[in-house]
Amino acid sequence: MSEILFSIVVPTYNRAHLITSTIESLTKQDYTNFEIIIVDDGSTDNTAEVIAPFLSDARISYYKKNNAERAAARNYGATKAKGEYVNFFDSDDIALPNHLKVANQLVQEKNNPEWFHLAYSWAETDLTIKKHFNNFKGDTLNSIICNGNPLSCNGVFIRKDKILENRFNEKRELSASEDYDLWLRLAARFPLYYSNEVTSLIIDHDARSVRAMNPQKIIDRLNIFTNSVKSDEQIQKVFSNKLNTIQMFADLYIAVHLAPQPKYKLDSIKYLFKTIFTDISVLKLKAFYATLKNIIIKW
Repeated sequence: MSEILFSIVVPTYNRAHLITSTIESLTKQDYTNFEIIIVDDGSTDNTAEVIAPFLSDARISYYKKNNAERAAARNYGATKAKGEYVNFFDSDDIALPNHLKVANQLVQEKNNPEWFHLAYSWAETDLTIKKHFNNFKGDTLNSIICNGNPLSCNGVFIRKDKILENRFNEKRELSASEDYDLWLRLAARFPLYYSNEVTSLIIDHDARSVRAMNPQKIIDRLNIFTNSVKSDEQIQKVFSNKLNTIQMFADLYIAVHLAPQPKYKLDSIKYLFKTIFTDISVLKLKAFYATLKNIIIKW
């Protein structure tokens, strides 16, 4: 089996208290032909100090740049990559020992695909599993990519030539949806292969960025996201009958995240009912009724 080199790009910002576990998990891989590229996006904590002891490992490199959000950090890391495939791993999550071994197996099986995704699980901070995301079906994930974002950034591997041709959108206001924006652009151009073998854990801690997001910024971000997606000619061509579905899931996302906050209850209702007129299939989703219940009970 060919020993391809994987480049793992780890963007980070003020995660000195979390990144040690991430790096340690990445260094304990069953598959050993890899490099780790840490891109410090202008941290103001002691991230550099925490990372310093790891730099004795020749496989690990560290770059610090001015803050420009995670998309810019990932793009920067991709330009430094020496590997055939680039994996973007969040600095607060955990890689299981099989992460790169499964990736290498899929590369061989699918004859060097443009990109692919590995299954993942949500876990508590003590690594207790909350939910597995490993029940995908079909030859590829292209048929479900428009139904909200089903992917973990940790599980996505992109061939280096393709990530240099198709970069993350660096618009700061898009941050937190820049990954899904790229996944849709890639899915409109290449098959998205996958493995249902879990290889990483998303750690559900209180400081996750989605919990700290201002509600108005969520609205603005999702509007920028949908406009960006709809302006891509290849997406328009390949997913022409799915554009309303993409819009519906974006509006549902807004409604879900606004519902718990009293100040934004009316906005949540507006976006929730907007989904019905955009794509009536929303009435088949549990999230629709869960959000409606959240609005009513916690008013």
